Parts: sequence; C-alpha cells; structure tokens
Amino acid sequence: MKKNQPCFILNSFVILTILAWNYSLHAAEVTIMAKVPQPKAEYSVYKMEGAPVNNKEIIARCANIAKVSGFKSFSREMMKPVEDRLAMLGDEIQLSMNTSGSEFFYSNFPALKLTEKTGRLYSDEEAIKLSHNYLKKAGLMPRYEQELKIDHVGGIMQMLSNGKSPEKKAVVVYFRRELDGIPVRNFGSSITVTLAESEIPVGVQYHWREVASRSKVSSRSFLNADEITQLIKEDINRVYAKDAKVTVDTVALVLYDNGGDYIQPAYLYEGISKSSVRGVSDMPVLGYVAALKKVYEPIHHPAYSAELKTPTVRIEKPSHDKDE
Repeated sequence: MKKNQPCFILNSFVILTILAWNYSLHAAEVTIMAKVPQPKAEYSVYKMEGAPVNNKEIIARCANIAKVSGFKSFSREMMKPVEDRLAMLGDEIQLSMNTSGSEFFYSNFPALKLTEKTGRLYSDEEAIKLSHNYLKKAGLMPRYEQELKIDHVGGIMQMLSNGKSPEKKAVVVYFRRELDGIPVRNFGSSITVTLAESEIPVGVQYHWREVASRSKVSSRSFLNADEITQLIKEDINRVYAKDAKVTVDTVALVLYDNGGDYIQPAYLYEGISKSSVRGVSDMPVLGYVAALKKVYEPIHHPAYSAELKTPTVRIEKPSHDKDE
C-alpha cells in the first residue's frame, strides 16, 4: 500500500489541477456594483391553472381568433396535432394553441410587405389601443385585465434592396404581467401583438395562465445578500467565457414565470459584458437566480437549461397550496 501511495497522491493532484483548469475556462471576471435588495413587502408564490383543454374547445377558440383575424375559410379539418398542440400550418396564415390553452401563436407573415414600400403605420398609442381591442375580441384578454401591463412598444425594421437605411415595417406591442404590484418577468407571462398597416395584427404570441391559488412566504424564507451574490456569480460563470469582464449594475426582486406550475420570487440581475477580444462588442447581461431557500421550480439563466445540471438550491414543492 505504501509503495503505491506516491502515485495515488500524484494522480489526485493531476485530477484536481485539471478540474481547476477546466473551471477557469468558464470563469468570467464578475463585478457586482448593485446592492441586493431584501424583501420589504409581503411576497407570495402563485400556483397556476394548468388543466388540459379538450380539442373541441381549442378548435373553437382558434376558430374565433381566425375569424377576428380576418381568416374566413377556417375549418376544423385544418387543425392538426403537432407535439403538444393543435396547429394550422398554411402557406400564409399559421396558428397554433397548446393543450392547456396557455400558449397561442398566430402569424400572417406576407402582410408585413418586407420587400416593398410600407404605407402609414400606427402610432404607439394607436397600436396599444388596437392591441387591447384585438385581445378582447379574440378571447385572449386575461381574466383579470388589471394584471396586463405595457412593457414597451417596438418595431420590425427591414432594409430594402434600393434603400439607404432600414424601413419600419410594423409596430410591436409587448405586454407583461404584474401581480400584487410586483412585476412578473420571463416568457411565461407575456403577450406580443404585431401590427402592420391594418387594424388586424400580422402576428400574436401569447403565453398566459391564470392564478389558481397563492401562498404567502415570510422574509425568513429568502436567501441573504451574500448567498444571492454567489448565485449570480455562479450563474454568469455557466454562460460567459473566461475572457469576459461582466459588471452587474442592477439587481431587482421580481416574480419569475417560466411557464410552469408556479410563479415565484426571484432576483433579476442586469449589466454588461466586455470582452478582451479585439473587435468584439459589449453585450448586455440579463439573468435570474433563486430568491427563496426552497424553490418551487428551477430558476435559471435564459441561455442555460436547468435540465443540464442540478439546481444550485434544493427544489421542494409544497405539500399544499393555500389561498389568501
């Protein structure tokens, strides 16, 4: 045994060196300038509705949306099962809805007129009003309309072959959610409406579930500032290369929605990444980490799949959900 001990020590040293070197390849230089805010108000974890909807109801909802969207030749036979949803995939009009009715997609791409001159587009205020009206008529307005907030208004730009600068082709209205005065972030609670020259949208992306119940969480349930700082550094190191210099300017306590069974508190961090490689532009940084000691579902960076690695904090689903 003594004879083999030097080899064992040497092998252990080599393994540890390789592991340390491998970690350094993915270790960015992270500077956190922002203070981690601690919870001041009372927070909740929200259990979402998720019961499957039968195909007949899905088709009925899609038929109404198609009618409101000006598509007159819709028929039940056009809707085909595709993975977890029913979809109509035509040459021009495409629409689909998942089996729980929480995700809907509609596109009339040719109406964008990407290769020809665009006429008058709606102002931001007009686009917001038209989007609200469309959501109501199409049956896509959330049950509690006060939860729906304007995130921002953007647009689609396209360079024409004979143009000197990009031309605006559509106005895009981005909606988000707010629960109990707290912003909900990530894709699970979001609606996007794209308008070109017509009052009828050329595109709709809908991700929304209604709240079934909520459970209060005390301040003792939250991680402390040092733990949050460490989670942010680990999250960044999973995504950015070793030559990146990442500065986190803001850290905010929000509600996180990944489209699953729960909406729960999380920390949103934002900043900028500077590369030491010449010619590489600075990149915005945005990510999420857990706020609670026991998370209900994985919370992770948008570019990092939680299924690839065990979450950094233990997931513990509640034994029951309580209404307020």
